[in-house]
Amino acid sequence: MATFHILSQYVWPDAAPTGLYAEHLATRLHQQGCDVRLVGGQGNYRALGRDKPPVPILHLEHYRGRRGNLAQTFIEYASVKRAFASYIDNFVRSADVVVVTSAPPNTVQLANRIKRRRARAIYWLQDYYPELIRGVREYPTCGRRAFSRYWDGRLLQWDRVVKIGANLAGPARNSVVIRNWPTIAFTEVSAPEPKTALYSGNLGYGHDVGLLVGACEQLRDQGYKIRIHADGPGARQLPAWLQVQQLHSDPEKLKTELLRHEIHLVAGHPRIRRAIFPSKVWNSIAAGRRLICTGFEGEMFDELEAAKHARFESHLDQWVDLISSAGTSLATQPDTLQAKPAELVPNLGPAAIA
Repeated sequence: MATFHILSQYVWPDAAPTGLYAEHLATRLHQQGCDVRLVGGQGNYRALGRDKPPVPILHLEHYRGRRGNLAQTFIEYASVKRAFASYIDNFVRSADVVVVTSAPPNTVQLANRIKRRRARAIYWLQDYYPELIRGVREYPTCGRRAFSRYWDGRLLQWDRVVKIGANLAGPARNSVVIRNWPTIAFTEVSAPEPKTALYSGNLGYGHDVGLLVGACEQLRDQGYKIRIHADGPGARQLPAWLQVQQLHSDPEKLKTELLRHEIHLVAGHPRIRRAIFPSKVWNSIAAGRRLICTGFEGEMFDELEAAKHARFESHLDQWVDLISSAGTSLATQPDTLQAKPAELVPNLGPAAIA
């Protein structure tokens, strides 16, 4: 029986978005009788109280840097990658399936190490870093092209790359799109308080803070009460009048806040359109709230429209179908690893962000 190994830098009890999605996937596989392991590091990204998922969880030892310090972050990335490589060498067996998220980003180099164990290698592309690092520091077009060629070459070494949105860059040859999904179940959706707006989540390097502040100023002038719960480097750039608060660590309080507010704000960056797609969008869609998305242009705007019409309740099943087919036959060629086709091609259509 194949073992499914899901590797991500932050796992339970941490609540980094990549870790939450890895946790959901591991739990669904476990519920279907699969032998699954959730493997992560020991760092801390974000707190959110919840029960431990019913799967074996391994926390590997590595250097832990301070969030927000770029030098320490890069050292931690290297240390986590070494820990993952050691885990693969010691615990992955022939015919296993290894799913690796793009947290940390240098895990893109691990495909051949997995294949040397005669296991399937699947990369979960949540962030496309040759574009994302433009939010840290803009660099010349020739440098971006060279970095993208290198990155795409590493992506092509994987049996399958799963992109969370059709806007993400990277080669199409071995990739499919399986979008994320809501991390909160909204069984009863109540009417929101009128004239209220909420931003809840990370404000990082892929977000244009100025555009977000501009949208908040317009809402303020229209009489809206704006509540900001944020972390990340962008949160420190917000003006004092927005009164930034900490993120909720209680999932029920977070759920209440999402339902209470009429408008949900989401930040993007007009120059960084092929690097990310904010996962917070899915909870807003599931709650039925109006979205105001700043900095969404081009491919990112198109992906937002596709997300509004996507059947997100099927996305986790697509993941299970994809990696289950990988586990049943190691001899299967990469092109036969399939997710359900309905969601692989985005439903792009003209619609306003509203």
